[in-house]
Amino acid sequence: MADDIDDLLEYAKKSLGVIIEVDESGYRRIFTASYQYITNYPATPGRKERRYREVVLALKKHGLVWPPPSKKEQRSMRRKESS
Repeated sequence: MADDIDDLLEYAKKSLGVIIEVDESGYRRIFTASYQYITNYPATPGRKERRYREVVLALKKHGLVWPPPSKKEQRSMRRKESS
């Protein structure tokens, strides 16, 4: 699950430009590009799946498209933009 949250946060960085800070206790604090607090993720969550879903939901509220569009959908969106 740690890899899943890392992948999610990398995708959020690329698509939304979120800022992720890790404090001394291992919590990952997630902020928007304008430094507005979104949520956090503990270093060792008790219920990993639940915390993961909470992070996804919080990021979706700030505009993250999840799950990421497939290659076919991305190609279709690019074609619509260029027309």
